[in-house]
Amino acid sequence: MLVRKIWEENEKVSRKMLVHREEAETIAMGYVSVEKGKSTQIDVHDDEEEIYVILKGRAILMIGDEKQEVGPGDVAYVPRNKKHNMTCISDENLEYLYFANWPKD
Repeated sequence: MLVRKIWEENEKVSRKMLVHREEAETIAMGYVSVEKGKSTQIDVHDDEEEIYVILKGRAILMIGDEKQEVGPGDVAYVPRNKKHNMTCISDENLEYLYFANWPKD
């Protein structure tokens, strides 16, 4: 059994892997916090799908050539081979969970 906390009390975390790829069969999970005006790096994966669950804050989510504002309670799907990133546009930090999935070898 694998159980972890997203963060410990009073812990300041900006990025944390919660379930590593090698700890599961085809999925990983992480937590990300982004400060106002800051962005995650633009990334693209040919072997990985992702799902984002927005917990706090607001952001502009870019997937491929599309951009959309997202906020608490939103869930977004990022398909393989699409460039993607998020830019925090709220005064509070953007906080989200991501789930990454790889096909079985």
